[in-house]
Amino acid sequence: MTTTARALADQVREARRSAWSKSDHATAIVQTEQLNPEDTKVVRQIVADAGYQGEELEQMVKQVSDLVIGTVEALADDMPATGGD
Repeated sequence: MTTTARALADQVREARRSAWSKSDHATAIVQTEQLNPEDTKVVRQIVADAGYQGEELEQMVKQVSDLVIGTVEALADDMPATGGD
């Protein structure tokens, strides 16, 4: 298994792009700091399709979910950066 967690997270975001475009997913993810059940199902399927099983599957699902959540939170961050010239 050479697929990285980052690559799997990218696949999840791509797979959910259509569904997310129809709803305000970012607000829900940012407020709860977790994916909804449908998003989690997609994460689990993509990780399983990559060949992960058993304990490795569970660990990778958590890691990929955390990466997706972190990316959504970062993209939703509209706070101005400080310290720039």
